[in-house]
Amino acid sequence: MAETLDTSSPKPKAKFPPGIPYIIGNEAAERFNYYGLRAILTTFMVAQFYNPSGSTDPAMVQAAEATANAKTHDFVAMTYLLPMFGGMVADWFWGKYKTILWLSLVYAVGSIMVALSVDSEVMFTTSLMLIALGAGGIKPCVSANVGDQFDSSNSELLPKAFDAFYASINAGSVLSILLIPYLKSAYGPTVAFGVPAIAMLVAVFFFWLGRDKYRRVPPPKTDPNKIVVLATAFFSLVASYLYFDKMLHKGIGPVLGAWLILVIVLAFVFKKQWFAKPGNFVGINLYALTNGGFEAAKKEYGEEAVEGIRSVWRVLSVFAFIPVFWALWDQSQSEWVVQASKMDLLWLGINWEAEQISFVNAAFILMFIPLFSFVIYPALNKAGIKVTPLRKIGAGFVLTALSFVIIAIIQGWIDAGQTPNISWQILAFVVLTAGEVLISITGLEYAYTQSPPSMKSTIMACWLLTVTTGNVLVSVIQNNIKDGGFFAQFHGEGFFWLFTGICAFTAVLFILISPRIKERSYII
Repeated sequence: MAETLDTSSPKPKAKFPPGIPYIIGNEAAERFNYYGLRAILTTFMVAQFYNPSGSTDPAMVQAAEATANAKTHDFVAMTYLLPMFGGMVADWFWGKYKTILWLSLVYAVGSIMVALSVDSEVMFTTSLMLIALGAGGIKPCVSANVGDQFDSSNSELLPKAFDAFYASINAGSVLSILLIPYLKSAYGPTVAFGVPAIAMLVAVFFFWLGRDKYRRVPPPKTDPNKIVVLATAFFSLVASYLYFDKMLHKGIGPVLGAWLILVIVLAFVFKKQWFAKPGNFVGINLYALTNGGFEAAKKEYGEEAVEGIRSVWRVLSVFAFIPVFWALWDQSQSEWVVQASKMDLLWLGINWEAEQISFVNAAFILMFIPLFSFVIYPALNKAGIKVTPLRKIGAGFVLTALSFVIIAIIQGWIDAGQTPNISWQILAFVVLTAGEVLISITGLEYAYTQSPPSMKSTIMACWLLTVTTGNVLVSVIQNNIKDGGFFAQFHGEGFFWLFTGICAFTAVLFILISPRIKERSYII
């Protein structure tokens, strides 16, 4: 009997797309800018604007720290709210490349203005909002642009690309968190804010260099109705911000509340534009709601369209829990910094600046990414414990709550007049960082893979919106403390125990609900 030979060609080895190095290099420089700014933001505002005399009066110190922390969370909240608009601009009009390029220039201008306005609170906080506009605009596009570089021939490399992308974030942040506080101490705030501004200009240039390497997914033909939707939503936000924050100084919570009401009103004023196409996300959901559910909608719009809507809802059901994680994590860049300033900062034979300590978060990220990807996950799978995105997120909530247990204990020691060593806070960073790997990296991949092609940038913006929601929660509580309201009773260690309880409750709820959430991957 003749031997049968296999003449089929072997499948070519998958290769990383040529545009990925430029995207990752751009992200490293941009993150250097952002985390360098964040490292010194809270302590700078306390000393420069809210307690310039260095008063030790407990009431004044608490008010000054609460105000600076609230302002920091307001800035972060706006930075992660505006991706909703950046996502719409990219998906509807410009595409990801143009959106990233032009709004990066806005980002760079805002960074320069921050460095030049360290003596004026009004100009300083206004410049921060310009940074939020630029940074927020590009955020949903950059990570989605990573995914766009892949197709069916190399999609198996996508998780590694997201790992490299996240590693670039932390490589840039490690360097900036170590360097910028030193520059602030040695050369003053203008230089300290100016160096990140230069890094942002480098980021823009590096991204532009790769312009011919990117795989670009073009946006659809411009729809005039979408221009009305974007314009009314954006300018109503600007109006709400100018009135409630700049005039009444109420913080980001009332701004977003007023904006939501105004958007709903304008949606019905311009209902011809807002609800122009019944086949869109809103239209299909309204049809399903009024005609017997999604099975009825399938007959009207097709199974694929309706399944895409269902996928979006599944993604959003996961996202509903994530704000609690960010409410805790972002305190490591503000409230934890204030706590560190009251601790013994001698560690490894070095007297550190309080603002430098959070570098360990980024350093641990760089160590934990390969540890989890190549050791822990494979070991668990081999042991018969299936590692899924939702299980990762559930475990991440548990670890995040545990990190705040450590922080609350530290604060109790400080309230009792002790000066604990900073190594205790570093232990909390170890636990928090493990939770971050399980939630944040997983969430980025989940947001991209589980959303339909037509909504990837917008869904990424929804992921980033979870950061806004978490920071709004902290801002509202800090503003309430500043004004002597209900949450003023949660001072000192009580503040951190409050968030420990919130996160623990969320962890239990997510672990109970997540097994009921189905998953479907969309890779174009």
